[in-house]
Amino acid sequence: MPSKIKIKPQKRVRVNPIARAPILRKGGEHRKSRSGERQADKRQLRKLLAKVGAGDGSADLTFTVQ
Repeated sequence: MPSKIKIKPQKRVRVNPIARAPILRKGGEHRKSRSGERQADKRQLRKLLAKVGAGDGSADLTFTVQ
């Protein structure tokens, strides 16, 4: 005679909701935040100004109309 297998109901595992990191719940795209993008833009602008030689914002970037 075949033996009967008893299936036990699975216990629900309780997770401490306070211990979960809230930042992990937001999900979404993997990209830089707005502040990170803004800081990257600032760094890029500073590099460009240093390359041009107008780091102090003086009259190096003035134009004259002919």
